[in-house]
Amino acid sequence: MNKKITVSIIGATGYTGLELIRILNAHPYFEVKYLSSGSTAGKKISEVWPHLKGICDLELTNMDPKKIAEDSDCVFLALPNLESQKIAGELIGLSKIIDLSPDFRVKNIPLYEQYHHTKHLFPQCVKEFTYGVPELNKKEIIGASHIANPGCFAISVELALAPLKKRIKHVDVFSITGSSGSGKSLGEGTHHPVRNHNVKSYKIGVHQHIPEIIQTLGLEEGQLSFVPTSGPFVRGIQTTAFIELKKNMSASDALETYKKVYAACPFIRIKKEVQIAEVVGSNFCDISIVELNGKLIIQSVIDNLVKGASGTAIQNCNLMFGLPETEGLLSLSPLFP
Repeated sequence: MNKKITVSIIGATGYTGLELIRILNAHPYFEVKYLSSGSTAGKKISEVWPHLKGICDLELTNMDPKKIAEDSDCVFLALPNLESQKIAGELIGLSKIIDLSPDFRVKNIPLYEQYHHTKHLFPQCVKEFTYGVPELNKKEIIGASHIANPGCFAISVELALAPLKKRIKHVDVFSITGSSGSGKSLGEGTHHPVRNHNVKSYKIGVHQHIPEIIQTLGLEEGQLSFVPTSGPFVRGIQTTAFIELKKNMSASDALETYKKVYAACPFIRIKKEVQIAEVVGSNFCDISIVELNGKLIIQSVIDNLVKGASGTAIQNCNLMFGLPETEGLLSLSPLFP
């Protein structure tokens, strides 16, 4: 490929925007054209985030999103909930779009509004977006122009449970996440003195990622009990799923099923046991399978900002442009120890 693919990021100064910059900076086929940020326009990204000095010194812009889309092959929307809805309708058809917000993930609009406690501004746009988990719907992603990138909790649960789809009677899920999952905005629950020495569950049974999990796994709301929890670390999610199957399955049979389902998935690693430290900084999802008292316990670990957000977005982008899904991502080896 002689000509580089031009990509832009709207919402470039948040944590997912920074991860996109980190990955795109080393990508052999993508070139960043615009970095957009309303609050810091006119400054260099390296002035806002000094760790990027000499790595990425592009000036931040507050240019009209339509102009950005017209001048780009692909636009990443790294915006908070509701913000993508305000501009996505104008961008459709101008370039490929990968939206990292929750705005276009859930096809059931009433369910989206129930869990997000707000009206959807442009429900007519939802059908234009393909939900993008490369390990589960690669063919649809390859042919898509607009991708709704999955949520971090959601993808950790979906990858942990997808090989058992249609076999699950009920599942109890406990997921613990690092503080970066709450974004860069300050809040009582993310304040360092509170979080550093603490573990706290929140939004039990009402978390906004539940609709996309049940949508992807074909579950009813009553089949999933979800306990999201904040942990005293920065990056990573560990998900533990206690599964009641419609028909019992041994750990050895489950292992073979997982190996078969994920045989062609370069970022899924099946291990005897998993830990967050072995995936932080990378696009890997590690999965383990244990049988206890006749029930299966599945664990998965991901980096919430990479596999849980920007890494999967780049993986989706690779597929949309006919590139190997691993391009620019296998060099992100885990930051261990």
